[in-house]
Amino acid sequence: MNRLTILAMAALAAALPAAAAETPQRGGTIRTVLSADMRSTNPGVDRDGATDIVHQHIVEGLVGFREDLGIGPMLADSWDVSPDGKTYTFHLRHGVKFQNGATMTSAEVKWSWDRLMDPATKWRCRDVYTGDNDLKVESVTAPDADTVVYALDRPSAGFLYNLARMDCGGTPVLHPSSVKPDGSWDKPVGTGPFILSDWRPGQYIELTRFDGYTPRDDAMSGYVGRKEVYVDKVRFNIMPDPAAMLTALQAGALDVAPLESQGRMQLQGDPAFEIQSAVTPGWEALILHSEDPILQDKRVRQAIVMALDRATIANAVTFGGSTFSATPVPAFSPYHSQAQTDALPFDLERAKALLAEAGYSGQRIVLTANKRYTEMYDCGVLAQDMLRSAGLNVELEVLEWTAQLDAYQTGKFQTQSFSYSPRLDPLGQWERIIGTQPRKIWKDPRAIALLAQANAATDPAKMQSVLDQIGRLFTEEAPAASLYLHSSDYAVARRVAGFTVWPADAARFWGVSIRK
Repeated sequence: MNRLTILAMAALAAALPAAAAETPQRGGTIRTVLSADMRSTNPGVDRDGATDIVHQHIVEGLVGFREDLGIGPMLADSWDVSPDGKTYTFHLRHGVKFQNGATMTSAEVKWSWDRLMDPATKWRCRDVYTGDNDLKVESVTAPDADTVVYALDRPSAGFLYNLARMDCGGTPVLHPSSVKPDGSWDKPVGTGPFILSDWRPGQYIELTRFDGYTPRDDAMSGYVGRKEVYVDKVRFNIMPDPAAMLTALQAGALDVAPLESQGRMQLQGDPAFEIQSAVTPGWEALILHSEDPILQDKRVRQAIVMALDRATIANAVTFGGSTFSATPVPAFSPYHSQAQTDALPFDLERAKALLAEAGYSGQRIVLTANKRYTEMYDCGVLAQDMLRSAGLNVELEVLEWTAQLDAYQTGKFQTQSFSYSPRLDPLGQWERIIGTQPRKIWKDPRAIALLAQANAATDPAKMQSVLDQIGRLFTEEAPAASLYLHSSDYAVARRVAGFTVWPADAARFWGVSIRK
């Protein structure tokens, strides 16, 4: 099926009617899919976007994201903030059970925090709280079994958001039996509604309902609220090949599956499925290593951005499902403004002039991509062709996804066609790239200082002002060529009830049932 046919189908397809409310049936197994296997069972440590989806069914934190991307209570029932904004007192839910039957108290919350902050754990988000990014958690105390107190060195607009972050494992509260007697990792013993019951690397991951789980009373919303589990099991089949996944869907071997753009168009209108979509803060970009000897010249980075017809790339790669976004801040964010809309224009002649000014003389630039994620590869192919038209000697390097991710994490690359999983807060949307860590592509001290100001802002107007400055600096300094924000597209078999997509671009299988 060619692209023009698929786009024509998109224009003609009508929205499917919403399913009527019905009484959920209990039992059965949901068969779903991940395009990549879990990296580990250790939440927030050795992880990627696919790993996070699995972990968020097994573990929980004090707080989590609601459907509207605000922060809501999870293991905490409520919290108080001191007048100076530096002390957060969390009041824990009563009767919460770990998956080994033990009752959760403040002791396990503190133990989990101390373990995460131990450098030996290698928690992805440890540096958020050490003062390196102008926030330091000075102490965590447990004055009684039902209370946990976090003391910060300064007010932080992003503190609760950072606690909820999925790439941080949601700051998981775990039972100490999750580690072996020598302190090394064993397996997750969390409070979530599912237990990891089987993992066959490269084949599937199976979760089983935790029968000792006690749901909250408030309505389900995002990653918080009532997590009522109706199915017995969820099986995540590992299927890197989108074509094989589409075939399995159409053969009835899968119940729920994320779709790439072409798959979405091929299934649109198929009566066997409901197609659900939501715009997310997941970000597609061509990222530039600004410390590279060639790319450290701002004029070269600007030339790369201006040589790319980014609107055309977005439309072509997603088959019309996404549009060009000038920055990683989505249009639905309350902090989206003109500063997140303005962009360097597509201007091939200006790009050539900037390269001449910078003294660029044909040095090789390696653009890394992978074929596991089709959109990353397609963006890389189109970008290479456009950049060569500007006189840039770009070589496309295709790696296995794990190798590309390792290169990203260590900062050992020149340019990459890269996808960032959603960050559900404007601070997180910029934190993905701003900082001194090897994986951060924007190490400009001005950007780091502005992000610190945004983190300390408690007034929305002040936050808006600082975020606008970051947006304008991003456009000027060109640490990346922003392409588009992902659409979360899922095919849901008609036998499945209760599944919904949301901006986090993460499947959730509580509240989901199988029609008999």
